[in-house]
Amino acid sequence: MTCAACVGHVERALLDTPGVAAAQVSLLANEAKVTFDPQATNHAVLKQAIEEAGYTAEDAAPPDEYPAVRRRAFVSLALGLAAMAAMPFIGHDSTVARYAQLAAAIFVMAGPGREYYVKAATRRFDMNTLIAVGTGSAFLYSLAATIFPHKFHASGIMPDVYYEAVIFIIALVLTGRMFEVRARRETTAALTQLAELQPNSATILRAGESVEIPIEQVQNGDIAILKPGARIPVDGLIESGESAVDESMLTGEPIPVLKRPGDHLSAGTINGLGALQLKVTATGNATVLAQIGRLMREAQSTRAPMQKLADQVSAIFVPAILIIAAVTFGAWLINGADTAKALSAAVAVLIIACPCAMGLAIPAAVMVATGRAASLGLLIKGGEALERLAHIQTVVLDKTGTITEGRPTVTRYTGTREDLILIAALEAASEHPLAQSIVRYANTPLPPVTNFNATPGQGASGTVDGHEVKAGRPAWLGSGEDAAIAATVDNRPAGVFDVSDPVKPTSIAAVKALQNMGLEVAMLTGDRESTARQVAHTVGISDVTAEVLPAGKLDVIRTHQEKGRKVAMVGDGVNDAPALAQADAGIAMAAGSGIAVEAGDVTLLRNDLSAVVAAIRLSKATVKVMRQNLFWAFCYNALGIPIAALGLLNPVVASGAMALSSLSVLANSLRLRRFQ
Repeated sequence: MTCAACVGHVERALLDTPGVAAAQVSLLANEAKVTFDPQATNHAVLKQAIEEAGYTAEDAAPPDEYPAVRRRAFVSLALGLAAMAAMPFIGHDSTVARYAQLAAAIFVMAGPGREYYVKAATRRFDMNTLIAVGTGSAFLYSLAATIFPHKFHASGIMPDVYYEAVIFIIALVLTGRMFEVRARRETTAALTQLAELQPNSATILRAGESVEIPIEQVQNGDIAILKPGARIPVDGLIESGESAVDESMLTGEPIPVLKRPGDHLSAGTINGLGALQLKVTATGNATVLAQIGRLMREAQSTRAPMQKLADQVSAIFVPAILIIAAVTFGAWLINGADTAKALSAAVAVLIIACPCAMGLAIPAAVMVATGRAASLGLLIKGGEALERLAHIQTVVLDKTGTITEGRPTVTRYTGTREDLILIAALEAASEHPLAQSIVRYANTPLPPVTNFNATPGQGASGTVDGHEVKAGRPAWLGSGEDAAIAATVDNRPAGVFDVSDPVKPTSIAAVKALQNMGLEVAMLTGDRESTARQVAHTVGISDVTAEVLPAGKLDVIRTHQEKGRKVAMVGDGVNDAPALAQADAGIAMAAGSGIAVEAGDVTLLRNDLSAVVAAIRLSKATVKVMRQNLFWAFCYNALGIPIAALGLLNPVVASGAMALSSLSVLANSLRLRRFQ
């Protein structure tokens, strides 16, 4: 595919295939994502539909086309320059010169430029049509002037030839394509680097001995041996050892994180100076690294809403240009110009109007932005998410684990040691941060729990050593205590817990940065009013809603939206799932031990509110680049077509300008790689 019109043709061919529910085609990634009913169609039918539309399709990733395009461009340029250099010695009007140029033009059209004529023959209106009609017209006119010069003289017309223009137009179009393909490779650099992060083998403990095996043979439950300085090949939990691990490929943070037994490690991260044994929990496509890669590929092939405008224009653009070129040709002839002048103007219109820049304007920005986001520890799910995030007016923050550390500490317990052990045993079965704080506070071996049952947003109950134990909100247990957690054993009060969860060092600056961007910042939590107010005061938030259940958070988001606000919800991606789904932009804070890559529109691999600031700033910068690209693409055609129609633009210059327009859009998009 070479332009936005190509994307439309492929999509229509797929959507017209019986059994296809949806089709999304990416110009930059050269990919089509198709949702279809396997009872009604299959891969072979889909490929046939694409081929009948004049394109080719493979299930595997497309090969790198840069070497072939570069070779074709260089051959065309060399022939064009050789023809031009020979002119002073043999003369433009000599028969030898004309037939030498004819041979060179035929070679370039049948060789390096062949694809433009083959694709144009499919009768689909796209960039290939404009190039083929433009250069083909110039070639046929020149051929007639070469073979029948006397007839031109008899009609009072100079038998001028345009072989050099044909050669140079194809050469410059191919040169532009060469730079475009190279720039495309740069836009997908983040994906390429990600794919290279996972080692091809792992050292596994088998029968007491270390054995190095291919990564494909590693299984869940294996014990992997991690040497100091080695890149981690799989996801897993540390069985033994301590080490500082470089997780910058996940989080964008350069400072290594100390990891101890029980902590989670992800494939692709780098072990520090300690030797570790890792119990494998995920390999291959199940690793966090693979999930991130899949998410990025999907993000880079999705369409931004702004793209719809470019697609609508492209659908009617090429047929309209063919009509304009025909009108230009006729108008020049009617006004007394010779055929050569009329043809030159019409060819210039055809060449300069190629809608390449229009097709690249939005996807190039999305692809570069999502790649840059990943390197900063942000997973943004495509162009639509980027646009929504850029228009946010209110940011609603969860408290625990978002503003605070999410690792609370018990500061007071009013019950007995015996009851504490029973309560801690119950809480050991829960993953809630408050529950885990009680387990750490007990700091002792715990008996097993049976009949465990968790009530979201309220608490948990179960049986421990024959005792019925409950722990959760004081109100849930009928207690009037002002505490974080209350507990009962066999339906008698067993004490209450006060818990402290420190504010993250970066939260105050992050909230201030959001407010300085003109955004309204609110806090939403299920915690006690007094605790919530204290945390909100610390970070500078005045709009606080406390003591709400997960379902109640949904209503709070709706209330903001009913006021006409565009709302972003920032939470942990699990407890806040309803609110994340309701928000205009859901942002999931993901801890390394359970990365919720499927939650929300944005997943923050860096468990830090400053990442929210970076995500919103990047989205605004990306939308700005999208608008600049579209403006340039539209203005280029709006200005270029009339200039060409008025005969003020040589066809060769037009082909250079057309290539330059695509490169300018790509270069502007690549600026996002330097976003800080």
